[in-house]
Amino acid sequence: MFNPLIDNLHKLKDDDIELKIQDLTKKYHIAAKCGQGQLCLQISSILNMLNDELKTRYRKRMEDLEKNKDKNLDGLINID
Repeated sequence: MFNPLIDNLHKLKDDDIELKIQDLTKKYHIAAKCGQGQLCLQISSILNMLNDELKTRYRKRMEDLEKNKDKNLDGLINID
């Protein structure tokens, strides 16, 4: 999903994104209790964007760890 009000998420730190997710989740629940369906949809789309960004970052880190793990084990195994 895309929301034109969201700037470049790549500039934010992981902690900042997590704080935004927490804040928007609280606001989503408030809007839902007040019967603001349209606002809930907007908040939901932003939450999806933030969660997708975090998932992408975590996936990239895991791939990098897997690549480095294979390289690091080569010097540790001695078959002699």
